[in-house]
Amino acid sequence: MSGIQLSDALIEDVKKAIKQHDYTAGDDMVAVQYMAASIGYFMSALPDGQFDKKQVLSQLAEFSLQVFDQMEADKKPKEEAYGVWKPGS
Repeated sequence: MSGIQLSDALIEDVKKAIKQHDYTAGDDMVAVQYMAASIGYFMSALPDGQFDKKQVLSQLAEFSLQVFDQMEADKKPKEEAYGVWKPGS
């Protein structure tokens, strides 16, 4: 799952596509429900027997949480460093 490129533009494009299907998806909470449901829909449509689909779905949920945690951490202002470090102090 490495190497994917997330961006504001990509998310906006996905939201626009969902809104074309359902105008109520202009509400971000409706759009995010479509995004979450589409993962389940997509996983269910994959051929059986290749892997444990429920386990992969669980891993994807954890991956989503990791992305969320990283994005939230990136919002926090960075603390400025101060002082001078000296060896042995």
